[in-house]
Amino acid sequence: MNGRKIILIMLVFIFCAAQVGWADELLDLKDRIKQLEQENRMLREKITTIESGKTTEKLQQETRPAKTKKIDKKDRKGWMTAEYQFDTRGFNTINFTGGAKLPYGWSLWGFIDIETADSHEGSRADAQEFFIEIDLKKELYKGFGVVLEYNDGEAHHNSIGRLGVNYIARWDWLKKMDLNLAFKAFPIETDGHGGQISFCWEKKFPKILDGRFSMGGFFDLNFDSGPNDDETNVVSDTQFRYKLTKNLEALVEFRFNEYLVASQEHGLGIGLKYRF
Repeated sequence: MNGRKIILIMLVFIFCAAQVGWADELLDLKDRIKQLEQENRMLREKITTIESGKTTEKLQQETRPAKTKKIDKKDRKGWMTAEYQFDTRGFNTINFTGGAKLPYGWSLWGFIDIETADSHEGSRADAQEFFIEIDLKKELYKGFGVVLEYNDGEAHHNSIGRLGVNYIARWDWLKKMDLNLAFKAFPIETDGHGGQISFCWEKKFPKILDGRFSMGGFFDLNFDSGPNDDETNVVSDTQFRYKLTKNLEALVEFRFNEYLVASQEHGLGIGLKYRF
């Protein structure tokens, strides 16, 4: 396994997570400074008003503090999650997923999956395989946009670049159902053949278990893939989540991967997710 590459990628994700936390804390501090400046200004006006002899009622109206705007998570420029799961097929997985807003309307999203050795062949504590996916996206018109994707895996000469389009659905009926959908299609790959169609989804249940329960997943359909580039393979995950604390969730995940041998295609993952 290319340990240097794994270490480098993990350092990048850790750095991004730190940037996310620092950026949010900086926004909070800037907001607090504005609030203090406003309070300072109102106190000075209050002193001036008292010295000028204005009435108490008029004074209260003029010096009533304005509401402080709370920073919405949607306005934050970055986010990151980390997962650790036990798989019923005999190995463990570690996942780091993150995203960030970039200048000029671009955005970055990606993840790294690290898989440990099979318990029948080695130790679950030993990292053995990895897979990376990074998307650079830009929305062009009403949810439609362009996306550049980079994939890399454990085997040599396994990296690939893709060019395609994506669509983020914003239909009213989806909002009413607390359901998010996004689609990607890649007709162009750097290996000169093949392609992929993919969609991901997330469903919240605000009226069930005090809104702590949610679901999500993805479905990838890969064309002209496999060892001989003549297969159509599906990779899919369906995740069930229960929020334990503000940032920590328990997970149960159904996994399907047609790139694996038939006996290993299906698996169940159980673990935790932490949102930075």
